[in-house]
Amino acid sequence: MFKPLVAVSTDVRAFDNYVWHAAPRQYLEAAIDGAGITPVLVPSFGDRLDFDAILSGVDGIMLTGSKSNVHPALYGGDASEANGPYDEARDSTTLPLIRKAIERGVPLLAICRGIQELNVALGGTLLTEIQDLPGRIDHRAPVSDDQDERFAIRQPVRIRPGSCLAGVFEAGEVMVNSVHRQAWIGWAGASKSRRSPRTAPSKRFPWSARRPSPSACNGIRNTG
Repeated sequence: MFKPLVAVSTDVRAFDNYVWHAAPRQYLEAAIDGAGITPVLVPSFGDRLDFDAILSGVDGIMLTGSKSNVHPALYGGDASEANGPYDEARDSTTLPLIRKAIERGVPLLAICRGIQELNVALGGTLLTEIQDLPGRIDHRAPVSDDQDERFAIRQPVRIRPGSCLAGVFEAGEVMVNSVHRQAWIGWAGASKSRRSPRTAPSKRFPWSARRPSPSACNGIRNTG
């Protein structure tokens, strides 16, 4: 039985006297068991990689969530200890990979940190530490060693009628988990090419769909 190959982003971590390029287990298990695909990890070596060769060998791209954030220098912001940690090796890999995937029409799913990368890669900007802003919901995970508690389903979102997401779930309201502390302050591609089919009570949109594009390009802010 044919199973599509999907390239998966990697985080760079140093421990046990090695530098590792890795992806969180839950994303890989969801890809294998939920979507029925074969994930292929892409090491974060930036322009040392041949992105055209990678995209020629896979059926899609999945950008995972991560503890790190996109470095603010890439969208005109200021780096800070509170907004970190950062992973510039991943940034140097995922951003050009996103642009190339969209150019070539390779399907792309951007999750959590991935949606930061998607927006910044296409010229957008980010708003950091949104939980500190007046009137905003705190979307951070509760402090716990229990992953089921940290990623519990706890927030309602409304699906816009006629959107691409409504074609999957139908219009209305669904409950999701929500674990993040960044949001878009400037959307890439402007409203004609990109619109959120889903809204949350915080007024920061955790889903995006890019149109028009030869590729299916979607982003999900929530993760778990």
